[in-house]
Amino acid sequence: MAKQSQYSFIVYSFITGAAILSSPNTSATKVKNEEGQSSEQVVLANVYHDEVNLEDYWYSEKYDGIRALWTGKYFQTRQGQRIYAPDWFTAQFPKQALDGELWAGRGQFNHVQKTVLDSVPNDQDWENILFMAFDMPDQPGEYVQRYHALRRCINETFAIHLRLVEHLPLQSEVELDRLLDNIERLSGEGVMLRNKHSAYNTGRSDDLLKVKTYQDDEAVVIGYKPGKGKYDGLTGSLLVKWKEGKTFYIGSGLSNKERKIPPPIGSIITFRYNGLTHNGLPRFVRFSHLREEIKPKLP
Repeated sequence: MAKQSQYSFIVYSFITGAAILSSPNTSATKVKNEEGQSSEQVVLANVYHDEVNLEDYWYSEKYDGIRALWTGKYFQTRQGQRIYAPDWFTAQFPKQALDGELWAGRGQFNHVQKTVLDSVPNDQDWENILFMAFDMPDQPGEYVQRYHALRRCINETFAIHLRLVEHLPLQSEVELDRLLDNIERLSGEGVMLRNKHSAYNTGRSDDLLKVKTYQDDEAVVIGYKPGKGKYDGLTGSLLVKWKEGKTFYIGSGLSNKERKIPPPIGSIITFRYNGLTHNGLPRFVRFSHLREEIKPKLP
């Protein structure tokens, strides 16, 4: 891929919740949501790699919102917690389960988060929210079949806040490069790739891939946080100081060797990230490498 050295790929998860009808396509581990009903484990994406045959995939834009499942009665998060949408918002929604994302437009994640996670829904804020649906968990068959069923389902409803996530064929890595550039130029988040032949199977696989460019920068190590669980006795994350004196922890991307012998206090490290939070801190931070050639210097 022409720009592969500039890409980072972040695990992407679908939100599932209500029990999915038993079929050969669903082999999920059941968990309980807040109302004691069975719900599925989330679907996880693998990273993009050169062995992927793009002719087997459809692409869509990645929407920067809150993952949600419409159970046929209400919304819930990936943890199975109830999302309290106004009654008027869901009045015309179908009775079938829909997998998708609550979204308010490019660059509006903070508005979505503030609105969707409020236990008392604000009618005015919800006016700006759309539910972008991309799958029907209860439908059997390959994604092509589920997608056409989803399109029919949405076309037959009168829910003005329900939208279909358009999926289109993809032919080459050059085309993928161009799509990613165009989406990010418009302040979009990235590209999703979905295997059009895939069943709705939960767990991690190449059936779903996420593609985003990343940014990188440098920071100074000023402390550590002890690891827990499988990292007990090792370094869990690095406390770093960034520009303008901003501090944050970096845990992702550290190897076992680096957790055992972490970069020393005062050393300069390179990290990767994808955009900034509303507080101006890096999002999706990953450790990259130690800048050993640069003399440590605290900002």
